[in-house]
Parts: sequence; C-alpha cells; structure tokens
Amino acid sequence: MQTAVLPELSRVQVVQKLRAHGYDGVEWRVHESYHIAPRELVARAGEIARLVDDHGLEVSCLTGYAPITDLEQQRWFAEACAVLRCPRYRPGAVIYDGTRHYRELFQATVDAFGAAIETITPFGVKPVIETHFGTIAPGASLALRLVEHFEPACIGVNYDPANLIIEGREAWQMGLELLGPYLDYVHAKNIAWVRENGQWRWIFATMREGQVDWAEIVRLLRGIGYDGYVSFENFHQVPMRSTGFVGEDLTQHAEVFRDIDQRLADDIGYLRELLRTDDAT
Repeated sequence: MQTAVLPELSRVQVVQKLRAHGYDGVEWRVHESYHIAPRELVARAGEIARLVDDHGLEVSCLTGYAPITDLEQQRWFAEACAVLRCPRYRPGAVIYDGTRHYRELFQATVDAFGAAIETITPFGVKPVIETHFGTIAPGASLALRLVEHFEPACIGVNYDPANLIIEGREAWQMGLELLGPYLDYVHAKNIAWVRENGQWRWIFATMREGQVDWAEIVRLLRGIGYDGYVSFENFHQVPMRSTGFVGEDLTQHAEVFRDIDQRLADDIGYLRELLRTDDAT
C-alpha cells in the first residue's frame, strides 16, 4: 500500500491499519507533507524499521520526489533502504514537456541514472522508474529504452497500468513482455476518461469500473511469472490535498469520501477475488 493514499494517518496508524486488514507491505511516501520528510529519512530509518517489523510488515518501496541528478538525496534513499531492508525506491520524475528535445533529455537522463546507480549500488538498492504520464517514460517501451542501458539488478520499472490510460497505453501483454526482467514493481489504481462541458478529462475511478481491466492484468502478471508486490495507489474518493509525481493536482472533489477501513478492505478484497478467480480458471 502506497501511503500517499492515507493522508489522514500518522506512521503508527498506517502500519496498524495495514496489519489489521492483512496487507504484507508498506510503500512509504517520502515528502515534506507526509509520511517521512526527506531531510529526516536517514535519521528516522531505524525507528521506522522497528515500527514496521513490530507489525509484521515489510517496506516494499520508498516513494520519493528527489531529482535523479541530486546524488546526495539518492544516497539518502539508498542508506535508508538498506536500514529498512527495502530493495527499491522511486526517484523524482524526469518531465518531458517539449521544452527540451527528447534525444537530448534522454541522454542526460541515462547519464544521470548511471551516476546515481554508481552512488547507490554499494547499498544493494535499485531505483525504479515509474511509467507515468508527463515524463520521459510514459509507457513500457520508453521506460525500457532507459533502463536497458543497465543491468536489471541495478534498476527496474514500476509498472502503473492506470497511468498508461492517461498516456503511454500499449497492449498490456506486449508491454509486460518487453520489460521482462526489468519489471520490478506494480502500482494498482484505476482511471476513466469523462466528457464534461465539451472537453475530455481523466478522473480516478474504482478498481472495478475504470478503464484498466485488472482481471486481465492479474492474469498476465501471473502468466509471465511476476511474484513481486502489487501496491495499491488508489486515490478514488480519498481526501487528497496535494500534488502528485509531475505536479498534477490530486485534490478529490467528491461530496463523500470513502472511509479508511472501507477502502483498505475493498482494495485488498478485490485483488484477492481476482486471484481466486484466476486460480479457478
């Protein structure tokens, strides 16, 4: 569970809730607003490790926003991951907005990741590139183009099918086959496009009703032998008041928000339902 979707909870409350609902891991948001401030990351790592251990959980990922060119912050993440026994973290977005030619931006990004990997490899940690709209890697093939310059042990891809509905959509199976050993992590949420006032816009949707067919995604992940984390990042009807990975407004304008226990139970219950259905077919 990505803690960005639990803005109402403290760190202690997060692990208590996840334990109560049967989750296996926690993906901590590292941000000034919550749940871990970047400047406190290394100093708090031991305390957070004990908190997670005491509740029978693992740290599946640290979700950060630090520019990949900031090697000091990359080292902070690596040091904290080592203490937390967490094998991966997400660095900040490399935004593609057309102001810099793609080829120039691509080469600079490869160089930056090379320097970051050299800095963090001694800690046994890897950065993961999230497939995300508005970035240099909106889909599987462009993410692969970045990471294939390095060994899969050193870098991975955080595959987010819902983000691909906004930008970067490829055939699900083809994208997963392309990523191969670089597929290291999966985010779960859903998106729908709606027509309002003569214009199209995307919104967060329920896991069941958005445009990602999660039954198909689960089947394909199992078909390629993926046995890693599927981390919920379901912002639907969550009282968000913050910006996202590329500065997008995550504020939800729902009249009614989902209760914390309801959404935690619904999300993990839905995934378990899909796994049982897939087992039966």
